[in-house]
Amino acid sequence: MQNQRYNVFNQIHKGLRGMLYETAIRVQQTHFSKAEASETIDQLNQVLLFFDEHAEHEDRFILPHIQKHNAQLIDELEKEHEIDHRLTQTLFDQIQEWKAATSANQLEAIGQRLHFGFSEFIAFNLYHMNKEENELIHLLWKHYTDAEIRQMEHEIIQAISPQTLMAESRWMMRSINDNEIIEWLSGVKHAAPAFVFDSFLQLAKEELPLERLTKVHAALEIA
Repeated sequence: MQNQRYNVFNQIHKGLRGMLYETAIRVQQTHFSKAEASETIDQLNQVLLFFDEHAEHEDRFILPHIQKHNAQLIDELEKEHEIDHRLTQTLFDQIQEWKAATSANQLEAIGQRLHFGFSEFIAFNLYHMNKEENELIHLLWKHYTDAEIRQMEHEIIQAISPQTLMAESRWMMRSINDNEIIEWLSGVKHAAPAFVFDSFLQLAKEELPLERLTKVHAALEIA
């Protein structure tokens, strides 16, 4: 049986999908008055920032490695990132409209546009992430070793602020399965300083139900 290759997109894409799913429900449940919608607006704004930065990092640290192997696919993905940026900017503009609005009717109308605009954003990004994991990843596997792919990932991580990295890690912890968490934390345990591993254990404690946390602790041999 062939060993499973390293999927550089799996963990972050699951975290990003988790953001989309949870935020979509929140948007649907929100009445867009100033009194009720501020936290939803803040979460929506944060999701858009995460996605915008993620696309930028792929453009800088992943896509150039494939350009010489399949320029057509890279052109498609870069154009999709441009579409994604336009969808993002539309939502940012609507958020600013909502913040500037004063009447209840205006607020509710803008909230409805945000709902539809975010739904389009979700649909596009789910399609785009699947394309990367069904097409781009196979080109990475064909032309690069797992060590080389992990080095690309390391360069991305180095470009992310510690605050953003921890916020994204929280979403990933919520969104991946137990085996993926165990593999992730095992890697942190063996490669990072103890205080970093402890911070991720605390994150797991905050985000995982007791049954899942117990399974993770047992696999990591934590009392």
